[in-house]
Amino acid sequence: MRGAPLAQDFLETKLVRWLADREPVIRGWIESGQLRALEPRTLIYMIWATTQHYADFAHQIKTLNGGADLSSPAFEASKREIVETILRGVEAGP
Repeated sequence: MRGAPLAQDFLETKLVRWLADREPVIRGWIESGQLRALEPRTLIYMIWATTQHYADFAHQIKTLNGGADLSSPAFEASKREIVETILRGVEAGP
């Protein structure tokens, strides 16, 4: 948390441009009917939040996993479930 001010230059330049480059892509997917109507930033923030949890709370996950790191198969299964859940949540309906 305290490192955020140190990263302010990155946040205001590269990250702002990165987001600005991706929003039109997501809007294009929405306009073409590939995704349901949603705010692109919400989708990006949701993906960031989910993936950041695994980075920031590795110790908590290990504790809740009986003191063991996620095995490669368990990590792959979690990754697959996250991707499928997010994609199903944003896919355009019939």
